[in-house]
Amino acid sequence: MRMQTIAFNDFVSGSYKKEKKEVKDKVNVGKVVRRIGTSIAIPLVMAKPAFAASNVEAVPASAKEWMGEQTISALAHALDPLVDVLVALSFPIASVIIVGGCFFFMLGNSEKAWSTIQNAGLGYVLIQISPLILNVLKQIGNAV
Repeated sequence: MRMQTIAFNDFVSGSYKKEKKEVKDKVNVGKVVRRIGTSIAIPLVMAKPAFAASNVEAVPASAKEWMGEQTISALAHALDPLVDVLVALSFPIASVIIVGGCFFFMLGNSEKAWSTIQNAGLGYVLIQISPLILNVLKQIGNAV
């Protein structure tokens, strides 16, 4: 089977099925203007109006207010990557510390073993809920 390359415009218009005519040296200006006009008009017709009236009224904000909101937003999310890393690492680290606490049992130091296991468990739980605590603090800050 022989492959044939067809221009996209010819494929869409169906002109590839017709026999090829000799190319004229003259350019049909009206046809070119219609194609250009159509290609410009279609995006404009399909576009959503930029300044359409709506039920929501815009609240004018000064540059200072906008900058303050942007700064608060940036500061609120500045530590998110660090918190995500700590949450991800908390389980492996807590596991190693708990196993270390079990070794204290084996060595006969049960008081230090319980203390180590308790601290590792408490630290793990606090790190896991730290994003929740930070969100609560952020909500309190927004309410004030």
